[in-house]
Parts: sequence; C-alpha cells; structure tokens
Amino acid sequence: MKKILILLVIFAGLIGFVYFYEIQGEKGRQEAKEKEEKLVSLERDKVNEIEIRRPGSEPILLKKSGNDWSLRKPIETPADSSTVDSLLSAVTSARIDRKLEQGAKDAGKYGLSDPRIRLLLKADKEQANVLLGADDFTGNQVYVQLQGKPDVYLTSDFLFTSADKELKDWRNRKVLLFDRNQAQNIEINRGSDQIKLKKQGEKWVLEQPIQETADEGAVNSLLSTLESAEAQKFVSEQPDDLKTYGLDQPVATVRIREQGKDSWKTLQLGKKEGEDYLARNVERTPVYTLKTEVFDKLNQKLWEFRDKSVVDVEQDRVAQLTFKRPEGEITLKRQDDGKWIVQKPDSLKGKEALTYKFWYPLTDIKYQSIEEAAQKAGAAPAAPAVQVTATLKDGSRRTYEFVQDGDKYLAKKVDSKRVGSITKESFEALKFKPEDVVG
Repeated sequence: MKKILILLVIFAGLIGFVYFYEIQGEKGRQEAKEKEEKLVSLERDKVNEIEIRRPGSEPILLKKSGNDWSLRKPIETPADSSTVDSLLSAVTSARIDRKLEQGAKDAGKYGLSDPRIRLLLKADKEQANVLLGADDFTGNQVYVQLQGKPDVYLTSDFLFTSADKELKDWRNRKVLLFDRNQAQNIEINRGSDQIKLKKQGEKWVLEQPIQETADEGAVNSLLSTLESAEAQKFVSEQPDDLKTYGLDQPVATVRIREQGKDSWKTLQLGKKEGEDYLARNVERTPVYTLKTEVFDKLNQKLWEFRDKSVVDVEQDRVAQLTFKRPEGEITLKRQDDGKWIVQKPDSLKGKEALTYKFWYPLTDIKYQSIEEAAQKAGAAPAAPAVQVTATLKDGSRRTYEFVQDGDKYLAKKVDSKRVGSITKESFEALKFKPEDVVG
C-alpha cells in the first residue's frame, strides 16, 4: 500500500511537471518569442501621439483626446480615424522578419542614414522612434531601425505604406460630422426657398413650406449623402474673402440638429468649380470642393420630399379592409395571427385571402402628382370605381377612392381631401375578382 502511495505521488509530480513545464511553459515561451519578434512593444490602445517626418514635407503631428484623433501640425483639424487606425495596426503588429546585427554600420546601404520616414509614437511614458529606410530586393519588405539601437531589421512594407501618406490623407474629409440615426431636424435653404423637416417618433414630417408626412426614402437618401460626403480638394485653409468662393451668399445651405442638442451642423455650398461645388462647414475655416451629388440632393424639388403613398397605414394596425365596387363588395378581416379571412362575398366567406394578392397592390400605389387646386377646393372625384375603407384596430377608419377620369386615373384620401394622379397599372391592379385573392 505504501509503495502504491509513493507511485501515486511520483505520478502526480510528473503530471504537474508536464503541465507546468510543457504546457504552461510552452505558452510562456511562445509569448516570449512573439514579444521578441515584435518590432515595437507599445500597446495599440495606449498610443496617444504620433509624429511623422518625411524629407521635403512638413512634420505631421497627431494627438489623441478621448477616443478621437486630431491633427495638430501643420494644421489643426479632426484626423481621419481609418488612416490612423491603419497605421497603429501596422506599427503594433509589425514583426521582425530578419535581423541584421550591427547593421547601423552600413546605415547608408539600407537607406537609414537619411530615412524615408521617421516615425515617433508615444504611449504614456513609453515611446518608439522608428526609422524606415529602403526596400529590400523583393520590394515587399523594408529596412527599419529603432533609433539609438545598432541593429537593422526587415519587416513588411505594410508599415511603410501605412505611414507614407500626404497631409490630405491624414485629415478627416467628412464635411458634416453627425449621427444620422440621431438627426432630429433638417433645414435646407436655397435663397428664398426653404424646406424644413422634423422627425416625430420614427417618422419624418415636412414642416415648411407645407405640413404633411415626408417621404422616408428621400429623407434617408439625403442624410446618407450628407453623412458620407467628403471634401475632394482643399482650396483654402484660411479664406480671406468668402465672396471669392460664392460663400457670402451660398446657393444652398443645409443645417442638421441631432436629438437632445441645441447646436446645428451647417454646410454651405457656393460657386461651381469644374464639375464640383465650393463649400465649407461653418464650424471650420477651410473651403473645399464637393461632388455635385450633394448639390443635386439639396436642390431636389419639394415634391421629392413629400410622401407619395396613397394608403398611408401599416398592415398591423388594420383590423378590416372593405373594397366597394359597382360589381360587388369584398370584405377581409385580419386575424390575430396575421392571416386575412374573407367576410364578403358569402360564397367565399371563411376562406383565407393571400396578402400579396390585395394588400401589396393597394399599398404600392404612389401619387404621380398631386392636384393642389382640387385639394384646396375640396373637389372630390365622382362615382369612384373602387372605394377602399380601412378599419383600424382602434375603431377609426380611413377611406380612399379611385376613379377614372377620361385618360386620367385619380386617387383621393377622403379624410385629408388629397387628390392626385396615379398610373393606369395601379388603377387596374385594384379591379381583381373576389376569387383572385383566395388561396
């Protein structure tokens, strides 16, 4: 029994030795090897200052404040986060592929006596000063040296290409910095013409020059264009006279206010230069050019921002739909599970109606134009070919009428008295037979 206990102790010791030396030890040795192979030992998230020097160019200084990077030299402006992130990734992941001991003796041979780039990174109390020299014969690697150390190394040229950028590449070229999901108000000024949009809940509405529901697609397209818009060319960092650029009286101005904020983000467009437009953000001094796409979006007609839906209610709010036509009535009731059941005609009562057969043809109808005069006068199309009544779950009703007037096809929202033209195809899609809608 004693021998068995001794053997068990020895066995347990062997297991412990294997675990701590072979498994844990190997892990430690691998980590030590990886650390030894890294060009610099700085932690990416702790780097808060970067200086880049290239022969013949002004030094570029980048500093981090909070989570944001900004250019401090040769100009002060927000930095392009993706370009900075790419450099940080290249530096902190750079590996020593080959070590040339005492290579500093032949620094000129490796392009390090007058390096193409001097890169200084600071992270709290630590720093790394990296010199980037010539490419090796493959063109895929670059000779590097840590200032003050005798050895020369070879590493991937990704480090060089990530640092070898012009000033314009380091600066943030976004013309309006805002979160489109937080946008609450939009104002577009085009001389005496002004459009105001406001988000109410999850929907956008027009406030000026008319008050009505806005076209969600048009508003989202505008916000997307403004959010992604970038300066193409910087024309002047400190313009003396805005009149030179047509920005004393802009041809178009857009203002955006985010939810919960009092300040507005403002972009002004001035004269046309070539195919682009001169522009500026009033919070900054530079004047730059913008693609014509921004101008085109800001100069859309009011019509583009108006909701063109005839049936303006969501399906899940509807309890019942009634289609009244000279040849008979079709009534459909929506169940709690989302299915539609025929109530009329009696010959089809109780059968399931297929949503795509009636709901989508109805809700896909869009106004092609709106008869403003008819709307103001309260004119109503006579003898509708189809009258649709949507009874909502709260008991309220919305009624829509569709009529043919010669070669014109009209739709009217009875409650709002809005009358407008629709396509012949939309009109004809509502003339389905009762048996067409069932499965």
